[in-house]
Amino acid sequence: MIELFTFLEKRKDEIIDDLVVRIPATVPAYLKVPRPELKQTLEHLLEAFGDYLVTGEPDTLTSVLRYITKVRAQQSFKLSDVLRSLLLLPPAIRERLQEEFRDNDSEDSREQFNEAMEKFEETTYNAVCLFVDIFQEYLMNMINEHQDYMKKTNQKFGIDLSKFILFKG
Repeated sequence: MIELFTFLEKRKDEIIDDLVVRIPATVPAYLKVPRPELKQTLEHLLEAFGDYLVTGEPDTLTSVLRYITKVRAQQSFKLSDVLRSLLLLPPAIRERLQEEFRDNDSEDSREQFNEAMEKFEETTYNAVCLFVDIFQEYLMNMINEHQDYMKKTNQKFGIDLSKFILFKG
C-alpha cells in the first residue's frame, strides 16, 4: 500500500517523537532504555514496517525484530513489555491519519482512512505474531545452548545424570 508508505515516510519523525514519549509512559520497563536507543530502534522498526507494507515480504521486519528480541531479552524485558510497545504503534498512527483525513472532503475519505488503518493494524498484528515466534525461537536456542553446556560440563567431570532418579513432590 504505497499511500500508507508515503504517509509513514512523511510523518515518520512526528510518529517516532510521539512513541518515544508514549512507550516509556505506558510500559515502565522502557524507562531504563535511553531515549536515543529507543528512537533508533523505532526508526528501524518503522522503516521495516514500510518495507513490509510495500513488498509484502517480512525480511526486513524479521531482521529488526530479531535485533529487538536479542537486545530486550538481554535487558531482562518480559515478552509482554515488548508486545505492549508494538501495540502502541496503531494508536500513534491513527491520530496522524485522522489529522490527515480530517480536512479531506472527498466522498471516500472515510473509506480511505479505514482501509489505511485496517492495513496498518494488520501489519502490526503480523509483526506481533512474528515477534512472538522469533522470541520463542530465541528462548529455545538459549535453552538448547544451556543444555549443551551442562551436558559438556557434566561429561568433563564424569557426571552421568541419567543414573539419577528425580522425584517430584
